Amino acid sequence: MTRPTVSIVLPTYNRAAFLPQALASIRSQTFTDWELVVVDDGSTDDTARLVRDLAQGWSQPVRYHRQENQGAYGARNTGLDLADGEFIAFFDSDDVWLPHHLADCVAGLAADPQVDWVYGACRVVDYLTGRTISPSTFYVDGRPREFLRLRTRGVGPLTVVEDPGVLRTMVSHGLYCGLQNSVIRRRVFAGRRFRTAYRNEAEDLLIVIRALAAGHRIGYLDNVHVVYHVHAANSSAAGNSGSVDKRAAVFEGLLRGFDDIRSEVAFTPAEGRALKRSVSRVWFWDFGYTILWQNGRRREAVRAFRHGLRLWPWDLRCWKTFLFAWVRILTAERTACRAGRH
Repeated sequence: MTRPTVSIVLPTYNRAAFLPQALASIRSQTFTDWELVVVDDGSTDDTARLVRDLAQGWSQPVRYHRQENQGAYGARNTGLDLADGEFIAFFDSDDVWLPHHLADCVAGLAADPQVDWVYGACRVVDYLTGRTISPSTFYVDGRPREFLRLRTRGVGPLTVVEDPGVLRTMVSHGLYCGLQNSVIRRRVFAGRRFRTAYRNEAEDLLIVIRALAAGHRIGYLDNVHVVYHVHAANSSAAGNSGSVDKRAAVFEGLLRGFDDIRSEVAFTPAEGRALKRSVSRVWFWDFGYTILWQNGRRREAVRAFRHGLRLWPWDLRCWKTFLFAWVRILTAERTACRAGRH
């Protein structure tokens, strides 16, 4: 058998309801030189039968591998170990690739051998209602994201990022190059796998930082490639649904991962400051305020606020929120104390 150009790695765990749409999306790709590696991470539903039945008669090779539950990134690592392709594409079973996704990304990688990671935008859609939340993850209310202002060069429709500030932009604002909307040259993963110690569902942010720090070059296509579905079972840091404990666990894993990466990567002083400021925002606003404070976990929120302020103590808005939080807590405690005496 000849080596496929692309290995599609599809990790899945009890997502049988999504698999018909997922496999239909893969089969709809106009680029057809691929293999599919399905890694079943210990599902207890009908995943095995569905994969067998849905892929019956396909001309492309489809491999099904079942393992004991290791989490999404453990399953992706298994897929990487099994993959034979020159390029790697990760498919999230609850999302949808538009038919041009593989073709356009592979063409971009072929056009510039120095580029290792090519991606397009996502359209964010509420899974239950079909309502479009964001037409393109590259823009906010029609305004371009920060990474679109980086210095670049064009190779046909591909925009190659050449700005030395790309890593600083990644840690400060993000590049919006999620695994599900990318095709990646396999050399990015040579000697490198996803970290699984924390079951960190935001590991795809950290692996981009590691890849950029190692000198891998990135390029993007400014059109929508993926329909990203938001629903209660989302596990990523981008999801705003699910239980408070589940969302808190995502950010706790992300923050532990950031702690590790600060000791692993030789950041420039500017990149180091950007990382500290970014992690401070996660501690204070994403984790402390949105997850903890707004859900009534106020003492925990104050501890998170302190972490954020230690990292970046120069944000007046954070100090005002921190002091307001303490006043609210002390007032509530005094009120409760008086009520108890009566």
